[in-house]
This record gives sequence, C-alpha cells and structure tokens, in this order.
Amino acid sequence: MVFLSRNPFCITSVLGERKVLVSLCAGLMLMLASSVAYGQMGGIDTDPGDPGTGGKNQIQGTIYYPGGRRLDVRAKVRLRSLVGAEQFTLADENGAFTFRRLQGGSYVITVDAGNMFEMASERVDIIEPARRRHDPGMVLTVQINLQPKQHLPKPVGTIAVIPDEAVKLYNEALELVKKGDNKKAIEQLNAALKIFPDYFAALNELGVQHMRLKEFNKAEGYFKNATKLAPDAFTPRLNYGVLLVQMKNYPKAVDELYKALQKNAASAIGHLYIGRALVNLGSYDDAEKFLQLAVKYGNDKDELAETHRYLGAVYIERQQHQKAADELEKYLSLSPDAKDAHKISDIIKQLRASGK
Repeated sequence: MVFLSRNPFCITSVLGERKVLVSLCAGLMLMLASSVAYGQMGGIDTDPGDPGTGGKNQIQGTIYYPGGRRLDVRAKVRLRSLVGAEQFTLADENGAFTFRRLQGGSYVITVDAGNMFEMASERVDIIEPARRRHDPGMVLTVQINLQPKQHLPKPVGTIAVIPDEAVKLYNEALELVKKGDNKKAIEQLNAALKIFPDYFAALNELGVQHMRLKEFNKAEGYFKNATKLAPDAFTPRLNYGVLLVQMKNYPKAVDELYKALQKNAASAIGHLYIGRALVNLGSYDDAEKFLQLAVKYGNDKDELAETHRYLGAVYIERQQHQKAADELEKYLSLSPDAKDAHKISDIIKQLRASGK
C-alpha cells in the first residue's frame, strides 16, 4: 500500500514487510549492519592494470584456520557481485587478499582452501556516500574463518525407500492443504517425520505451512533442516529466503536467495524476493537488476504486479520520476482493483508533474 505523506512531493510506500521511505525530495541511504569494518589500510598495488569493477573502493581480507591462526597456504579467493561480475585472486602466505577498484554494490567473497575445509563465503556491501570527484574510495576489511569439512549428508531417500505409511501421511497432508486445513496437515506431516525423520519433502512442506500460519520461528527450523539434508536443492533454499524476507532479516535473505538462484537462475519469485530484500537494504542499483530479471522470467500476474510496484519505489528513490510513473502504471494495469489504486493514481500524477 502506498499513501501520501504531508509533503505533497514525498510518498511512503508500505512494501509488505516494512515501511520504506521513498522520497521525491531526497534519496534514502541505509547503512547496513554487518561484520564488515571500515578502515584505512595501505599496501602496494600488485596489479595496477586491473580495472576491477571501475570504482575506487577496496576489500581487504584475512583468512583464518578454525583455531584462529592465519592461513599459511595460498587459497583461491573469488569475488562475485550480485549482478554477475567475477574476479579471482590468491591469498598470500599470511592468509591476506585484496580486491581493488570496486564500485559500490553487494559482493560475495568465496574462499577455496582445499579438500580439508568447507568452502567459506562472506557477503560485503559497499555503500558509497556522496563524495567529491577526487575523494579516495573506502577500504573495507573482512575476516573469513575456515571450517573443517564435514561428512557428506546421507543421500536423500526416494519414494522407493521411504516407508509406505510415511508416504501415505504426506499425501494426505497435501490433500488437507488443498482444503485449507493447514493445522491438520501439519499433524500429518509430523506423523510422517516420526516414521522417516529424513523425509525431505515433509520437512519443506512443514516449513511452508508454518510460514502460512505466520509461525516464522517454527518454519525457519524446518527449512534449516531441509537445507542441511539437501544443500543443493532449490525449493527449500528459495522458501527459506522468502521466509527471511518476511522475518525482516534482509542480509541473510539475500544470501539464501542468491544461493537459490545459483541453482535456478530463471526463478521469477527468487529474483522478486531478493529485489525486495535489497530495496529494504537500500541497495537500489542491485535491486533494480534483480527486479528486472523477475519481470523477464515472470508469468504470474500477482508476482509481476508486485515486481512493478517495487521497481516504482526504486526509481522514486533515484528520483527517476517518469520511470517510476511507468512502473506504477504497469502495477495498476495488473492490479486495477487494488485497495490503494486511487492513491497510486494520485502519486503517478505527482510524478508526471515533476518533469524529471
């Protein structure tokens, strides 16, 4: 729902999970709470010809063994932006690495330290304040702690090895869901898990049902168990990311949804929800790119309407008023009976009148 504030040139957009101030007067810049600390660190540029991503910022990191000692082998380090750009480097003999000349945006650092350790990942958000042309960029530091490789999970059971009684209970639960009896469906699913605790589909469905009942903490537990049991499965990872958006845990939601999209890059709902999370984090450029992909892959009318509404909010924040009006008109064309339709129409008129 979007409604007018007292200032006729400012609007407040209620985007489902929270109120996000979208102002025609000024852009909103949110500083993210994360484990990344700002610092001033020196160092010799070993590759002055590397253009990076075209910015002035640096990420400097240190890799540590599980016991806290610095890594003393040359691990492979990959930097990937949330919109696809990649860079690679090697840590030195003290576990240190640097990525230079980075634009603002969201990045994921992945460390491969060999067969003895799990792949380690850390997300870094570079949010650039307004600065003069010749101002130096920021230097962000990150610490990555390795974990010993765990035993691989047992193969997920198939219908052929899941006990018939558990399968029967699961199918009965799905029929109850169709009838709208979520609580009874949960009872059946729990009964199926008592017979076969590693019933992956039942764990995922329990998460979905508790999410629908707004029992978010319970849902999170089931999705966590499902992703542990089947770490490469797309559906529970996607559902967990959607849940985290509803729980307003936006940084973790971005991480989970990014992992899900690595399994299915054509998921419209995955792109929509990661876009929603990034809007709430103030990462408008990245949000726009994911939301545009949600439009590209989307075919559900309600999801497309929601996507255009969020794109409208992004363009308002960037004071691109005509583009914002275009997106909100698309929203109304897909949701003409929306409760806030008349208020959106008033906002569109204000945006068109602004001339920007």
